[in-house]
Amino acid sequence: MSSTGPTKANEQVIDLSSPRQWNAVKLPLRMSMLEVITALGGATARELADVIGRPVSLVHYHLGVLAKAGLLKASVVPGKAGRMYTTTGRRLVVVHDIKSKTQVARAHQLVGNRLNHSMDIIQSNLGEGQSRVLSHWESLTRAEYKEVVKHFDQVDRILSRARRRRRRQGLAEQRATSHVVFAVEPVEGVMPPTPRVDVRSRP
Repeated sequence: MSSTGPTKANEQVIDLSSPRQWNAVKLPLRMSMLEVITALGGATARELADVIGRPVSLVHYHLGVLAKAGLLKASVVPGKAGRMYTTTGRRLVVVHDIKSKTQVARAHQLVGNRLNHSMDIIQSNLGEGQSRVLSHWESLTRAEYKEVVKHFDQVDRILSRARRRRRRQGLAEQRATSHVVFAVEPVEGVMPPTPRVDVRSRP
């Protein structure tokens, strides 16, 4: 998430000051659709349905919502069956005004919705493969906090490299094969630490 500021030509901006754009992206499925379309540089409803594993009719509906919000453009491409949907940039950027309570609440809800969606996916796969979820509140020094963030930065670099590779490749590479969720947040005030909760699938 970022606050409002200058944007680059290759960015698809999602503006949380727009009720229509907010209503279009608050559903995690639509954000996923936007990411695939952005990564591919464009996709038809059938191509998108193939990647996300949803019926074409449902994908059509959600594409219509995103298009009406101004987040997608639809055009006819010679040799392609159906309309091609594209974004205006190759990178999704969410902007909001940190002085607006409404926009800040939308930003928090957007993150919360995606986190809940992620946890639902992970929980549904705990009996399959090597899924693992670690949840832990702890009292950290400033140095320890910075060390955790440093590790997150390393993970983020790996994910960014994978994203760049995926955007150079085709439709099949847009299907996720791993799910990664991580967060660290300093908390004001006093609260007790919780036991380490380590949930993983059976070997």
